[in-house]
Parts: sequence; structure tokens; C-alpha cells
Amino acid sequence: MSVLKSDKIESRAYQEVIAASASDRNTLVVLPTGLGKTIIAVMVASIKLKQDQKVLMLAPTKPLVNQHLKTFKKFLDIDEEKMQVMNGEIRPDKRYEHWKEKQIFFATPQVVENDLISNEVPTEKFSLVIFDEAHRATGDYAYVFINQKMNTQNLALTASPGGSKEKIEEVAENLAIENFEVRTEDDPDVEPYIEERDVNWLNVELDEKFMDAKAKMESAKRSQLKKLKSMGQIDSTSDVNKTDLLKLRGEISSKLSKTDDPQLYSAISRVATALKISQAIELLETQGVSQAYDYIQGLENDDSKAASRVLENNEMQKATNLVNYLKKEGIEHPKVDKVSEILGDLEDEKAIVFTEYRSSVENITERLEDEGLEAHRFIGQSGDKGMTQSEQIEILDEFRNGEHEVIVSTSIGEEGLDIPAVDYVIFYEPVPSSIRDIQRAGRTGRQESGEVFVLIAEDTRDEGYYWSAHHKKKKMNKVLQELKNDHPEPASQPQSTLDGFKGSENSGKDEEEENQGQEEEDFSEEEIVIYADDRENSVAKELSRMDVTVKTKRLEVADFLVSDRTAVERKKAEDFVDSVLDSRLFDQLNELQQFRKPVILVEGKDLYSHRNVHPNAIRGALATVAIDYGIPIIWSQDEKETSEVLKSLAKREQEEKDREVAVRGNKTAKSDKDLQKFLVAGLPGVNTKIAERLLEEFSSVQEIFTASEEELKNIEGLGDKKASRIRELITRGYK
Repeated sequence: MSVLKSDKIESRAYQEVIAASASDRNTLVVLPTGLGKTIIAVMVASIKLKQDQKVLMLAPTKPLVNQHLKTFKKFLDIDEEKMQVMNGEIRPDKRYEHWKEKQIFFATPQVVENDLISNEVPTEKFSLVIFDEAHRATGDYAYVFINQKMNTQNLALTASPGGSKEKIEEVAENLAIENFEVRTEDDPDVEPYIEERDVNWLNVELDEKFMDAKAKMESAKRSQLKKLKSMGQIDSTSDVNKTDLLKLRGEISSKLSKTDDPQLYSAISRVATALKISQAIELLETQGVSQAYDYIQGLENDDSKAASRVLENNEMQKATNLVNYLKKEGIEHPKVDKVSEILGDLEDEKAIVFTEYRSSVENITERLEDEGLEAHRFIGQSGDKGMTQSEQIEILDEFRNGEHEVIVSTSIGEEGLDIPAVDYVIFYEPVPSSIRDIQRAGRTGRQESGEVFVLIAEDTRDEGYYWSAHHKKKKMNKVLQELKNDHPEPASQPQSTLDGFKGSENSGKDEEEENQGQEEEDFSEEEIVIYADDRENSVAKELSRMDVTVKTKRLEVADFLVSDRTAVERKKAEDFVDSVLDSRLFDQLNELQQFRKPVILVEGKDLYSHRNVHPNAIRGALATVAIDYGIPIIWSQDEKETSEVLKSLAKREQEEKDREVAVRGNKTAKSDKDLQKFLVAGLPGVNTKIAERLLEEFSSVQEIFTASEEELKNIEGLGDKKASRIRELITRGYK
């Protein structure tokens, strides 16, 4: 019996064909925004659900997760009690219960990643993982790790997989894709569902005082570039953009790791100065006066040499005076006027304005409200003024219901959100990304015709960004066509209609048959357990890949616990230097003394190129750690090597030394029982389990300390040698 509500689903041939193709293979679906990728996901999921298997639907934002839940409820005839949103607000123990009991899960990737690291997800019960906005599956994004750990069939969905074949191939490799289903707006089966969308490029001319302030900032930047040229770090001062400066900074840092040349310290400071000026220029020319003003004000609270050099520069001071004048006169960026002009006559229409910066969101929203429009900001959760998940969901619901005419959004509104019948989309600034450009424009022309407006400040980087996105988009379309040619559709499809699709009772292999005998595997190897601070996610992931059982929690002392006596404080090279400067290192060393065998692990290839710190100061700190505190220092190149070191330490402690891992070293104990256990577990040869046995046998810490050697060695885990050593320690005078 089908679990699809066929009366609720509009029959579209391309959706049925794609769903059929994706029913038993790892498939990447590339489909223009608004053409029902989620419906395809519902169709594929329905096959697995009929077989009583678990399904996981992933999305990068909480509002999008909530939206997918609503879609599945609408189109699937399944008890809603079997559906569960998984988020960080649910206690880990409760989430574990849900993973066991529920059938369909909707979650952001971070929550799933954390639970996979902690081995709380019964991965063998899942048959399908759906990756929405699959273009994110690059680098170290959580999607990559989830695919590695889940080992299920994958369905990946995106409107914009990337601007190059290499990028798309990376996504495909990271999600184990073997089947590509690509549709563009020009495909004959898709074209009938595409509404007309006009794109308008609107040039905006900057005020004379804007251009004057910008010119003075650029002059200040050139002065830093001339210094860098005289140092031999660059060949020319023309056409040096932010990307070039970031690359140069990396090259100089690499040189500093090999030599202690004072000129290199000066050069890297000049690069930092040029980068700060570049940021001020970008804010002024693309966003407005308020943004540039706030940034310059922020530099006054920045104690770095680069910030001081910016503020002391004569040309920069002149530019600052002009910005202050424009701010005082209430003159903002002419783009704000243009947005107001475009949206001034809205009647029963909806619009979305996209911008990069929250401060621009506030300015635009305030201006539109002054014009009598029902406008509302839409931003992420981070920061003091961020929106909660419930607030985001509420705003979207109100927008759909016509309570707001305009949403002014940062990038959070670009991906996937179901906002139908948007008449206007305004790019407050172009973005040099084909993916983001497509995502933004796709908010309109979904159910009705719509218009896109791209605001371009003349003679600014806006022009470069626009053409960059334009060319990348053209290149992406070419790559997608190549993908279609390289991966043609199967000669015959198992389903061609919705009715036929509903009959796929036997789609996929008999997993029960495939899994026979798995439970009989011999897992004789002893389990290695490491406690990791919940802020050490990247290393915890690597440990999980090494089949280490990782238990994540907030640790008051250290970053990792590998036994009841050994704690490891991990420091990246730059953090080690910073902790020396602010004396934080020595506070941490004192706290680590609560453990009998603490370790400092320094990660990174270079300790001497961070900040303008003399190498002798760093060497002195290392000597203090090793000699004064007696704490060994272990070095690692990167996160992977750090994980290997931690596993080796844990294996030595837990297997060779027969020590248990336990949370010790907390600044405060949860209870008297915890404190008692803590005290007893500090005795030689006593771990937490033996401590519990001792307390159960003798009833109090005092009785344990007064017990005879004969009484002690009767406790399981304590032999003659350990009992003798405990009595020797307790009775020996303090010398």
C-alpha cells in the first residue's frame, strides 16, 4: 500500500522520471529553484518508508528543516508521531531515544554529526539520507562526514552544484554519487513550469563626496602597497585586490616559519593594514556610509599595529572626516534610494531584498518602513541581535500570508526556503558566486512571472562581482550540459507515472538478506574511549573516523581525557602564542595539575610566525611548561596527526595500563558522591570503577583510608602490589 497522498501531488513527468532513477542509486539531482526537488525526495523516501526503514532529511538551516517537515506531513500518509525534528535544544539522551524509536528525521547536519561522533545514531537502521543544498558537501562540511559514517543510499539535491567541473566532481565524490539527474530551464519537460523572469541591471552613481572619500582610502592603500613593493614582496601596486593580499599574507607567514627576518614581520603588518583599508573601501562603495563609519570606529578599539597605522595615515584621516560628514548629514548610499524607488508602488505584491551585511538590512528595513511599507528583516541566529529559529519561522509564515510586503534578508534567505509568488528580488549588491546568484534569483518566477533587479554602484567592485557571477553561471550551465552528456538517462525507467511509482514495493535490494550474518561478527578488539570537549568538533570527527568511541561534553579542564589520570590540552600554534601573551596558558597549566599525567599538545607547522612576538619569548614559555610545571609537550602537524596521537595515548592508558577514562578535573563537582569518587580515584592503581567498589565496601572515604592491606586486596581490581602501595602512600610522612 502506498504511503503517498497522490491527491496532494501534482503529477509532473520530470519529477517521476527523476524519482524512479534515484530510487536505488546514489543520485545527484540538479533542478532549478522552485521546481519541486523536495517532492522528488518525498517520492524516493516513500519507497523506503513502505519497507519500514528509517530516512534522514538534512538541510543547512533550521527554518529549512522545519519547512521540509511540513512538506513530508503534507504529502505522506504516515503517522506524524513517526516524524522527528532533531536539534540541539533536545537533550542528547532524549535524542538517542528518538533515533531508536522514530522513522523519519529532519535535522541540520551539525546535530547529526555530533550524534554520529558519539555513536548515538543506529546507522544500520537507515536506508536513505537526503542531502538538501548538496553543493555544500565540500571541504570539512558536516555532509562529508555524515556520508562517511552513515553508509546508506544517498539522494543529493541542489539548484546550483558549482561553477566548475572540479567543484561538482568534489561534491559527487564526497557523497558517493553514481547517478546524475540534471535539468535546466531549457529542457522540454521542465520548460512548461518555468515562469518568465526579467533581469534588470541598475547602475547607481555615487555622490561626489563618496567618490572623494573612496579615492583617499585607495591612496592610503597604495601607500602600503608601495612599502610592500620596496620590500620586494610584490612586483606592482596596481590591481592588487583582497584575494591577492590574502595570498601574500600566507606566503609571508610561510617564509617566517623558516627564518626570523624582522623585515618579514614589518611586511605582514603592512599586508594587514592594506586588508583593513580594503575592507573600509568595500563597505563604503557597496554598502554605505553607516557601514564604513561603524568599521572605522571599530578600528579605534583594535590594539593591533595594523589598525593604528590605518588611523594614523594622513589620507585615511581625510577619508574618515568625509565619512563623518556624510554620516552627520544623514546621507546614505544611493542604493537605499533605488530600493525605495523600485518598491514604492507595491500593491498586493511581495519582494525580497538581499544584502551581505546586517547593518544594511537594518538601514533598508528602516527606510522602507518610513515609506509606509510592511518590511521585516530576516537574519541568522548568531549575535546579540540575531533571530531565533521560532522568529524566523514566524516571519516566513507571516510573509506567505501577506502580513509583510517585503523581507530584507542576509544570505540565510538564499537557500531553499519556500517563499512562493515573490514578485521582485533585489540584489543590493552583486555576489561573485554563481551558486549564490542562482539561489537569490530563484526566489522569484516560481509560480508567477517576476523581476530581478541587480544594483551596481558605478566604478566600484560591484561591476567586477556582477560579471564574475555572470561568467561563472554560464560556465556552470556548460558543465551541467557535459554532465548530462556523460551520464545519460537510463534506457528504460522502472516508473513513468505517479501510479506506477506508487507500486514500487520491491525497489532496492532485500537489505535483510544482505545483512544476514553481520550480527555474528567478532568484535573482540577492546573499545577505546576518549572524552572530548564539545568545542573540539574537528578532532572528534577524525577520532570517530578511526573507530574511537568519542563522548562529547563541556570539559572544565583540558580538551581531551584519555584516562582518569591523563588529560590533554590541545593548542593550535597561533593559540599557544596568544595564550602566552594574555597569560591564559599559565592558568590552564595550573588547572591541569589536577591530573597526575597532563599533556600539552601543540598543533601546527610553525610556532613563530603568529603575532609580532620574539621567538625567545615563545621558547621561554615552552621551557616553563616542560621544566617548571613538568608537563610534556607533544607536537603534531595537523588535526589528523593530533587524532592519531590521542588514540595512541588512549590505547596505551586503557589497554596497556588498564586505566579507565573518566571525567576528572572539573572545577566543581556535581555532588558529594562525585567528590568522594574523585578523591578515592586519586589513589595509585585506582580507577573510577575500583573507586566505586571501595566506597560500596567501606561506606566512607575515611574507612578506605584506614583499611588494612588485607582488607584492600580483597576488592576486585586490587591485588597485593596495589594494596601495599596504597597503604604505603597513606601512612608515609609528607617529605
